[in-house]
Amino acid sequence: MNHFLLIAILSGLGGMVGWGAADFFAKKTIDTIGDLRTLFWAQSIGIVPLLALFLVHPTVPHLNHFDPLFLVLLGAVSALSYLPLYAGFGKGEVSLLSPIFAAYSVVVVILAAIFLNASLTATQVSAIVLVATGILLLSTDPRELRQTLKVKASRIKGVPQVLSAMLMYSVWLVFLDKFLSGKEWVFYLLIIRIFAALTLIFYSLATRQSLRVGNRSLWKFLAIIGVFDVGAFSAVSYGFSHTNYIGIVTVLSATFSIPTMVLAYLFLKERITRLQIGAVFSVLAGVVLVSIS
Repeated sequence: MNHFLLIAILSGLGGMVGWGAADFFAKKTIDTIGDLRTLFWAQSIGIVPLLALFLVHPTVPHLNHFDPLFLVLLGAVSALSYLPLYAGFGKGEVSLLSPIFAAYSVVVVILAAIFLNASLTATQVSAIVLVATGILLLSTDPRELRQTLKVKASRIKGVPQVLSAMLMYSVWLVFLDKFLSGKEWVFYLLIIRIFAALTLIFYSLATRQSLRVGNRSLWKFLAIIGVFDVGAFSAVSYGFSHTNYIGIVTVLSATFSIPTMVLAYLFLKERITRLQIGAVFSVLAGVVLVSIS
């Protein structure tokens, strides 16, 4: 295995662990204070470790004429891509909508191949297909899905919102990879994170939604979410910055359902279905296959 492929695999797995753990702890805060507050404070708290990391190695890269505007757009789209996703989940069945959003990893691979000339071997493509299949199966509850599909397509709610979120997030990841390639990722991710938080502040003001958190016991969970979330983004950004394997980094990081599922099984005693076990093996087979390619 070459050095850059190893970085891509570890970066993708870092994103998987970080987002999976963040999603697990987010369940409690979202149910209590809602999606917008959880999202805002996760983004804001994540600025702190990034700022500390930047201060340890305060390197400000040279910015081209349009780089500042591009960073603002990346921050805004990063925050805004989550809003229709949450809106869709609030309207429809998660068992149907979650696999739609999880397909962003496949869309990124396609976009990267078309616009970034990202090359993959036949073995790596097979590995990505295995992992993508596992992602879709992990995100699907067969019992809820069967019940949902009994409803006429015209009555299925939330699909337009989740589909728009998926496409927006896919394009965002491709542009993030293009922008970070070969560059100092810490400074850029810090700026993107700041503008993501500012975007959510403007959104809360425009929609007259409060960002105040009255329950003090939730702050420890918000801190955990923020640290794990920014850890995931840092891992993925490092992979984008140091390798050309955008497909491998993205698809592996999209398996964040695995740590969420494992944590739910260990601490909440939630049942793991045979389909989910099969999905995990599909993902693991893909990881092994890409590792030996």
